[in-house]
Amino acid sequence: MTRAEFAKMVSLAFGYAPGASSQFADMANTWAQPYVAGLAKAEVINGYPDGTFRPSKGVTRAEAAAVLARVAGLGVIKPEMTTDWAPGYRDVTATHWAYVPVEVARRLDVVPLHFGLVFEPDRAATRAETAYMVRAMADAQFARGQVTGVNKTDAIVNVKNVAGNAQVLQLAPDVVVYRNGVGADIESIKKNDNVYAVGDPYGQSRFLIAEGAVTKEDITKKVSALTDGIITPEQVEALSRGKWDEARKGMSPALAGRLVEMGLTDEEAEALLTQDWARLPALGQTRLAEALGSELGVAPELVEALMARDWSAARNLAELEAAEMLLSRFLQMQ
Repeated sequence: MTRAEFAKMVSLAFGYAPGASSQFADMANTWAQPYVAGLAKAEVINGYPDGTFRPSKGVTRAEAAAVLARVAGLGVIKPEMTTDWAPGYRDVTATHWAYVPVEVARRLDVVPLHFGLVFEPDRAATRAETAYMVRAMADAQFARGQVTGVNKTDAIVNVKNVAGNAQVLQLAPDVVVYRNGVGADIESIKKNDNVYAVGDPYGQSRFLIAEGAVTKEDITKKVSALTDGIITPEQVEALSRGKWDEARKGMSPALAGRLVEMGLTDEEAEALLTQDWARLPALGQTRLAEALGSELGVAPELVEALMARDWSAARNLAELEAAEMLLSRFLQMQ
């Protein structure tokens, strides 16, 4: 199945209007131009960095999943919004460019069963595989509307859909919920929220994306997401109240690791987390001495003694340094 053929299949299956002209340099005057142009306008397909579409190239499994995730309107899910997901395939982990769309396809039961636990994202998709995936996505259920009520016990969200009719959304046990762009749960859904749901053919919503009035919970979750989960929403909330000791519980190990990654020493990270401000200047002086010593080729202790104007210590260290240098040169001569 070529990329051009897949574009035609998707365009016809989901009713995308043909486009008049293509933005891709290699699509002019080709039979697939209207289909590719229409999907590109709808932001369903992408080309390559060099401005080409490469219509004759085989569509890969990962590319097919990415296109269908956008068809489902779930292209808004970004990698940073999936930190609590667990990869369903051994060869498509969180660092893979197609991780999100592949997981979306898996959660919507769009992936052929014979894939098993290995997705093989770069493998060319066969006609049978693309036909299965497109048909499965076409059977998915979509709903959009405004929340009129939430039954948390039965995992039901009542909405008034865009046609003005009452509709019941039954959430799947493993439903993925986002509210105002951050991970949430049914507890977070509010009356009058605008929601978009994507479900399986059996009537269970697998994805629920809600937008509504910004709450304090939204803000704390957003800040937590910016730290890649190192600081939890509860800790963010505690920090906002000035409760440093409460926020620090359980946070220190992960945050200390991040500070070290940023270039601080273990001692400096510990001093920051324990708010030991008195230790920080001394630690900074030690780091400066280490850097200068490395640059000058002398012991950091000698540099630190000179910085502190501890002439007695500096003289002793200098004598030791000279002795070590002479010994080193002598050994090299042997």
